This record gives sequence, C-alpha cells and structure tokens, in this order.
Amino acid sequence: MRAIVIAGLVTLITAGFGGTRALAVSATPVTELRVAWETVARGAKAVVRGYVYNDHHLRAEKIQLRIEQLDASARPVVTRVAWVPGTIAYRDRAYFEAAVPAAGATYRVSIESFDRAGCGDG
Repeated sequence: MRAIVIAGLVTLITAGFGGTRALAVSATPVTELRVAWETVARGAKAVVRGYVYNDHHLRAEKIQLRIEQLDASARPVVTRVAWVPGTIAYRDRAYFEAAVPAAGATYRVSIESFDRAGCGDG
C-alpha cells in the first residue's frame, strides 16, 4: 500500500513539470477583451466577421473565439472555435473572419481563451 501511495505522489509531482499544460477555463466572462461582430451572407453559407478589442494593459495573443449557432430557444446547436491572428496591443484591435454553416441563422461569439504577452504596447 505504501508503494502505491509513493508512486501516486511521484506521478502528481512530475505531472506539473514539462509537457503540455491545459488552459483553465474560467466561469467568469472575459472583461479585458471584447468582441464586436456581424454575420454576412455569402451564398448559402455565411461569415462571422468583426474585431476583438483589447482593453487590458498587457498584449493579448493566441486568441480563440467560440462561435455558436443558436436554435430558436437560444441554445447552441453547432459550436466551432476560430483563431484571431496576431497579437493585440493595449487599446488596439484585431480583425477576424470565420465561415459558419448557415446564412440566416443566429450566432453568438465569445472569447474561448487567450494568453497575455509582455508589458504594454512594446
């Protein structure tokens, strides 16, 4: 039994070093980044396009958006993740565009995840 406990502790300690780390998803909304977007029809399909604004004093990068197609009850029926290219400096914005399945559908766009980079604008 003691060997199992020691092996378990070693596994827990070494799991924190190296390898990939998961990004903790917070239940609270992101307040430093905001999204302004619209849906534009392109034939039978549609495009969600707009800007992500950075209101935080640090740069934001590796930004992922969650784009949800909603049914009549405002429940998500299709979800996809889209990347925002580049790094957004403080008080700046970045353009994004993502193809979505259906024109005329209702969508919701939110920040899925992002990383902070460096200090300020530099």
